[in-house]
Amino acid sequence: MTVSLRHLRAFVAVAQVESFTIAAKNLCLTQSTLTKTIRELEQAVGLSLFERTTRKVVLTAHGNAFLPNAHRLLNDFELTLSDLSEQSAGSSGSVQVACGMAFASCVLPEVFKRLRKDFPGIHVRLVDDTSGGVLRRITSGEVDLGIASCVNSVGRTLDKRLLLTARLGVMFPPDYLLPEGPLTAERLRELPLLQADDDSSIMSALGAAQPELWQHVNSRVVVTNLDTQVCLIRAGIGACVLSALAASHPFAQALPYRLIDEPAIKREVYIFTRHGVPLSPAAFTFLQVLDEVLPGIVLHPGVERLPKSQLLRCGV
Repeated sequence: MTVSLRHLRAFVAVAQVESFTIAAKNLCLTQSTLTKTIRELEQAVGLSLFERTTRKVVLTAHGNAFLPNAHRLLNDFELTLSDLSEQSAGSSGSVQVACGMAFASCVLPEVFKRLRKDFPGIHVRLVDDTSGGVLRRITSGEVDLGIASCVNSVGRTLDKRLLLTARLGVMFPPDYLLPEGPLTAERLRELPLLQADDDSSIMSALGAAQPELWQHVNSRVVVTNLDTQVCLIRAGIGACVLSALAASHPFAQALPYRLIDEPAIKREVYIFTRHGVPLSPAAFTFLQVLDEVLPGIVLHPGVERLPKSQLLRCGV
């Protein structure tokens, strides 16, 4: 016969009160059923676990030795069930997220604050990448959620939901003589621009608006990391086309920044998930918290937040 949780619960209940009558009442069993259960347990292990007298029931030496293990097994089982219940409710578990540094630096700190306060059992692994890299990671299943712009075709494997739009502008070194009048896309050719990685959202947006831009800009520095871009701008190495979301970065706010006026170029930031793959409760909780805190985050005026909307198929 196999020993089950029923046998362990019966054994612990009798050991705690030293009475079959009281233990049976506590377990909502008849005394005969409880006695049979304990007898099955003793037969399964081949040892007597209780000494029965006319006045009470006491543990044998074997019973005393087994009691701590029975408690541990029952506690482990209850903890496991509790953990599964919390995961099902979205209050614990793990979620893998890939996004760019601008969004991670300006938005996610407030998301993590709320998660730490209300859902301390949720563990987040955050991966920094370009928009192209984020799309590859979510398509391959490496991460649960991707936050990025549509920069290349991913077929119909992903779902997307628009979170915000951010206009593009130029961030200048501290003492740079800013151009007068409207900042047009044509005038970008005259600026000492740092160049971003080809599969970044910035290069994708610029490529659509000014496909020949980099043929005219004498750019010898290519850098994708936002922190490095800001450091190079601050050092006077060059100016850089950045989104208004990136201009919201705490370390970038002191640098001169002008939105591109004609045309008003913007990047769209989406939440990407794999089509047909249900989100884990932890990932769903992460998105709920993001939706709740995003409206209250102070961002550059060039950023427009979109209301939560229905998931759209990614037809990019």
